[in-house]
Amino acid sequence: MATMELPLVVGVDGSDPSLLAVDWAAAEAARHGLPLRLVHASLWERYEGARPSFGTGRPAEEVMAQHIVASGAERVRAREPEVKVSGDVLPADPVAVLLAAAPTASALVTGVRGRGEIAGLLLGSVSLAVAARAECPVVVVRGRNGTSRGRWAASWPEWASRRAAPTPCGSPPVRRRRGAVP
Repeated sequence: MATMELPLVVGVDGSDPSLLAVDWAAAEAARHGLPLRLVHASLWERYEGARPSFGTGRPAEEVMAQHIVASGAERVRAREPEVKVSGDVLPADPVAVLLAAAPTASALVTGVRGRGEIAGLLLGSVSLAVAARAECPVVVVRGRNGTSRGRWAASWPEWASRRAAPTPCGSPPVRRRRGAVP
């Protein structure tokens, strides 16, 4: 293994599917000795100027985003205390942030959808956009049981098979793969 392990990067938004993704990624990070990076990205600052702010503190949306990441990190520490976890809150488009993280990630992990089916239809799918365009393996975690035994789908870009380094998590590179996590 390399001297510097690339982290698993997880997109979190506080939804149940994103928390399942955090749980799956934490278990994988523990299993393979990888660090975990939780990322919350939102364009809340774009809308902050649209309404008057009477407080001198941080915007409520920023506070909520910080809370989502901190809660996710605590969740990881409670389940997998040996995993090194970090978090970032970025005022940017979630797809753009996750795609920018891809070159320095072992894999990107997302939940199957965000904060609601209707919002997902109206706003587009972060998971779908990331899986289609990322330059590293992508795991989309599905399921209800909150363990690493949920359903998942993964996408490895074709270039991954041409890299000299072994594929992340010891998995062979494949185009699409679906199944139950062992």
